[in-house]
Amino acid sequence: MSDKIRAHVDMAATGADQFVALYYKVYDTQREVLNRFYRDTSAILWNGNAYSGIKHFSAFYEKLAKSEHIVEAYDCHPLPSQSPDPKAHCSLILNVSGTLQYNNEKKKRLFSQSFVLSPDPTDGSYFVWSDCFRFV
Repeated sequence: MSDKIRAHVDMAATGADQFVALYYKVYDTQREVLNRFYRDTSAILWNGNAYSGIKHFSAFYEKLAKSEHIVEAYDCHPLPSQSPDPKAHCSLILNVSGTLQYNNEKKKRLFSQSFVLSPDPTDGSYFVWSDCFRFV
């Protein structure tokens, strides 16, 4: 494996570890700031319901009962940049699976969630470009 590819893979693994820990903690304990992970251009599919941008999606998720996610597994892969700049950050594809229980439900439910995380050119952070959540 080339050094460039290895660097992308290592960055993706580190980014996935950090993102998964933070995203689900915020979702479960500080949902009012979850919108900071998204942009107005984010594409979101939540259990078959499509949302374009964060405004309508945040109105939806803010109405949901308090939750607890337990992440069982996740996997992340870099999507190499087409930029001629060798230091350009690549996007990431992240697949997560686990259980989710809302306070108003008696049983935990299995879920699968896929993200495409894209670099924000304004500050070097990542944002959720695409989010596809599904109960299994």
